[in-house]
Amino acid sequence: MKDRLDKKVALGLALTVALLLATGVYWLTEPSRLKGATDKYKLTSAEIYVQECFYCHGNQGLGGLGRNLRATTLDEEGLTRTISRGVTIMPAWAKEEGGTLTPYQIQGLAALILGWDEKVLTEARDLHPFPPAPEPPPYPPPPYAGMKNPFAWGDPKAVAAGELIYERFFCMNCHWPRRTKPYGFSFMSAAFSKGLEQHPDYYFWTISEGRGWWLAMLPCKYILPPTQRWEILNYLWAMGKEYEKVHSY
Repeated sequence: MKDRLDKKVALGLALTVALLLATGVYWLTEPSRLKGATDKYKLTSAEIYVQECFYCHGNQGLGGLGRNLRATTLDEEGLTRTISRGVTIMPAWAKEEGGTLTPYQIQGLAALILGWDEKVLTEARDLHPFPPAPEPPPYPPPPYAGMKNPFAWGDPKAVAAGELIYERFFCMNCHWPRRTKPYGFSFMSAAFSKGLEQHPDYYFWTISEGRGWWLAMLPCKYILPPTQRWEILNYLWAMGKEYEKVHSY
């Protein structure tokens, strides 16, 4: 009887020691486990960014068509709400708003923006490299070939609407009309209006499909209807005419 009791006591002590050792190992490894989970969470958020968000906000979050995320004044709650519901030309990303992201993914993006980590973003870009640029055709392909401006060049209403879209659509971020910024081609050219008149299909194709690849000019066909793209071109025509008028000597 005593021997049986001693065995039970010894077994109980052994199990207690094993449990204490297992608990100690668990708590010793807990920081590394938490770090691993955090790193995976950050990488997942970065992968979403490089596949979806960089298109408007730039490869490093410095802006383009969209705002400069590195200079945001929003807190995590404000960013989460903005990403979920969309704003101005940015679509709503939350699934309940018709988007594709879960609340967990949106929260991760907000945290990524507030704690910008270029190292993890580089890792995400390595996992999802940009596809090679397609070879551009030598002339506007269908359905753009042969398209004509539905407005008369210089139509006051079209020019005014185009100016409003140009300014609110962030075109001026790269194509500043007075050359105060060196980023993109300036339309203040005496020859530009003539080029628009002679090749409207080429310029409509350009504004519709974009230029360059991924980090250059965006394809506006996904955001602006055809009428608004033609209105922008009418405003650009007026820019060229204004330059021509001032520099006709």
